[in-house]
Amino acid sequence: MKSFLTSKLTKYIQSIVIDEKLSEIAIITSANISKLVDNLSGNFNSLNVYNKINDFCETAEIYFIFPDVNLTFEEIGFIKNALSQKLIIFSFEKNINEEPLKLGLVKEFSEKDLCCHSYNLKTYNIKRDWNNPKGWANPENFNKYRW
Repeated sequence: MKSFLTSKLTKYIQSIVIDEKLSEIAIITSANISKLVDNLSGNFNSLNVYNKINDFCETAEIYFIFPDVNLTFEEIGFIKNALSQKLIIFSFEKNINEEPLKLGLVKEFSEKDLCCHSYNLKTYNIKRDWNNPKGWANPENFNKYRW
């Protein structure tokens, strides 16, 4: 299998870690990522690498999932809902389906055989001006009647 961890992808991951000022990183892969770790060193406090989702997985600020690991819909949902508020999934183009979109992930880019989806809880549900009592039906009745 051709290595998916190119210098361009390494720089992309490094820019995310530096720009977001992340201190706790988790990576799910079975590939050798020693070059990536060398490039990231000094920019984080904690790095955990897992080859699959199991009971030993800890919470982290961000989870990177590389394309050599095939996670189920439920495992991705578990990471998103219980382990991390930020998630980046790299997958091979031929393995792409609608599941990342069903989980609220956004497509970041697609190049040759590699595709990237991300999720960030802080930017997922943007606060809307109309979502307050003044924007609801019959605002004149608020604080007048017990509903």
